[in-house]
Amino acid sequence: MASLSRITCHAVHDMPPAARETLARELFAVHCQIFSGLAFEAFRDYVIERPAFRTWIYVKHNGAGSLVGYTSMHAFHMRVAGRASTVIRMEAGTLRAARGRDLTMVYAVLRLLRLWASEPWRRFCIFAALTHPSSYTFLSHYAPVIYPHASREIPANVMQRMEELAQAFELERIDPANPLLRRVDWVTLESAEERTRWHTSRRPDTRFYVTNNPGYESGHGLLTYIPFNGAILVRSLVRFLVGRAGRIARLVFGDQRAAVPAPSAAPQKAPPAGAEWAHTRPPSL
Repeated sequence: MASLSRITCHAVHDMPPAARETLARELFAVHCQIFSGLAFEAFRDYVIERPAFRTWIYVKHNGAGSLVGYTSMHAFHMRVAGRASTVIRMEAGTLRAARGRDLTMVYAVLRLLRLWASEPWRRFCIFAALTHPSSYTFLSHYAPVIYPHASREIPANVMQRMEELAQAFELERIDPANPLLRRVDWVTLESAEERTRWHTSRRPDTRFYVTNNPGYESGHGLLTYIPFNGAILVRSLVRFLVGRAGRIARLVFGDQRAAVPAPSAAPQKAPPAGAEWAHTRPPSL
């Protein structure tokens, strides 16, 4: 029976070099089953050895104790557009069979709340170059404000911050005429059928991402900026808990419906291809 993944948090900034190296090699073994495009040294530098103020990594294990995924969170202290800011950057990967079976977002939001509460006078944001529609769809579903988005234009001051951050993190432009597309070289491993489902999804956020980053299959990333404070984080957490309440309960307590024999009935017509995908929540970030 499926169950929630067990989460272990590693404060990488407090770990000795040997422990960080061991963690990097363990995570890279899982990373290679999810992504292509990075050698071990580049992965270690990107996920473990970032020059951040703080780095936390949430490691996921299934019920059998096998490592099935990770989420890394880096907090950078920077000046952005002349103001003291804390910029959050994240990387994540979860094996297909374990997706949607963890509470990493709850732990991450609580971590961000504590970080914000310690210095609420700073400007806070999550900044990313998202390389797959699942990540953008997940974030846009739970973040009250996200740029870019189909429903709103990017304000000039926000675009200025995004450009400044992209330069600070050395994210190379793909198209000189489009400041949102950047080279990342993380390529998600997926079948042709999975790729087709993303391209034909009826979800507006997914369609927006695929339209604006058609080269994601080659490791191109779409710059994404999410401003936050305490109120925004609480709203995001409530959205997640309410939206996932049923699924979380089934994973914790088991699906009681499975124990009740279904009444006999005439065979039902199968749904059209892709219908289940259209109503399935995206994999966890």
